[in-house]
Amino acid sequence: MLNLDADKFSNIFFKIILTIVSLILVVNIFGYFHELGYDGEHHKWYIEVLPFDLPKDTDTKEFFSPPLPYFLPSIIDSVCDKTNELEITDLNCTFIYGKITQAIQGIIFILIFFILRNIAELIHPNNKEYFIALILLFAMIPLSYKSFAMIRGEPYISFFMFLSINLIMSICYKTKKINAKNILLTGFFLGLMGLSRQWGLLFFPSLVVLLFFVLKDNEKKFNISFFRYSIFSFIVSLGVFGWFYALLFIEYGSITAFNREPSTFSFQNQTLSFYFGLGLEDIFSKPIRGFSMTNMVLPVLYADTWGDYWGYFTVTMGRGGLNTNYEIVPYLGRVNLFSLIPTVCFIAGIFLFIKNQKFMKRERLFYILIFSAINFIWFGYLWFLIKYPIPQKGDTIKGTYILNLIHLLPFFGAYFLDRIKEFSKKFFNFLFALLLIIFIHNIPAMITRFFGGYI
Repeated sequence: MLNLDADKFSNIFFKIILTIVSLILVVNIFGYFHELGYDGEHHKWYIEVLPFDLPKDTDTKEFFSPPLPYFLPSIIDSVCDKTNELEITDLNCTFIYGKITQAIQGIIFILIFFILRNIAELIHPNNKEYFIALILLFAMIPLSYKSFAMIRGEPYISFFMFLSINLIMSICYKTKKINAKNILLTGFFLGLMGLSRQWGLLFFPSLVVLLFFVLKDNEKKFNISFFRYSIFSFIVSLGVFGWFYALLFIEYGSITAFNREPSTFSFQNQTLSFYFGLGLEDIFSKPIRGFSMTNMVLPVLYADTWGDYWGYFTVTMGRGGLNTNYEIVPYLGRVNLFSLIPTVCFIAGIFLFIKNQKFMKRERLFYILIFSAINFIWFGYLWFLIKYPIPQKGDTIKGTYILNLIHLLPFFGAYFLDRIKEFSKKFFNFLFALLLIIFIHNIPAMITRFFGGYI
């Protein structure tokens, strides 16, 4: 692999990965009907209330979700409805706005790869092995393709999170200046993240942690400028997303309003199996709902990240007017088994960071930021699962809900591989080749089986 010039190989590899990812996205755009996604009909009803009004809890059970992901499809739907009404066209407007929005989300997913390239160059300049490891690990997660095929807010959270990280770290590393333009851009990106879905707000506390370490490690003049940059960026972001949460609070009494009544917070709301269950009986053989993993948070999230636990993308389960395709389930079990290797890379990278962070140089601030973000997102999501327990189903345990957390893990996996490279280039090459084989093996799990399926 490394007989080629490193720059040349990384460029070729990046283009190959982008080509494969683009082909998968195109197949999913044409093959997947967006209303088959999680609560698809409620997202549809949200879209149909916009663009001139916000939905109430009587319109859709997604009333609590911010409007950004639905605004463009609502405009397309309104124009389409009007042309049908005037008898200019006779179109299926749901199909039209769905496909256009899926295509836009596909473009957003591709753009994330380019943002990742910028971030990798920022934190590990000229480290091509780190870059190709990051791109491979990011591309091989089936959850991304499933989530970006649905019309919902989490893909936009990831997109604006990475835009924010790229700009904020450029400021931290002083490759970009602190000025009015970058304050407005940072606030705008953060604000749009908050306006994508409530999960986006869980990223914000990590910026406070970053601020602490920046002020700790830099000279007074830069600290003053960075503190102002942080405050003013937050004020701008609050102006972008704050109005929606203010309306939510006024109407429903909480910025975390949901379509179910909350329980009083208690760890006893959930069973012991929720916290400690591993689902070993089925996770590598029958990793779908209806078997032994019900309401076990870790195995369900694992099976949903690397496969399709809930049966909304590759396992049809009779939905969409299609026959049930249980024959794919053993393959998904193998995907879960083989995906232990990238998962171990993610976890090992986190532990290596914890062990080495005091000795890190340029990259330390970045890993502090994303490590903090992972923790805040995880514990915020865990709070949600405990506040809204449904032990008999556990249907709020979905990988898509923490998509941005999962999208941060490849950075730690790439860091682990980069450390391996420092000790043994041959072992790095072996692991990289193994991960490439797993990526190829996982490709069918990234492609929907709902071809021709409609509600």
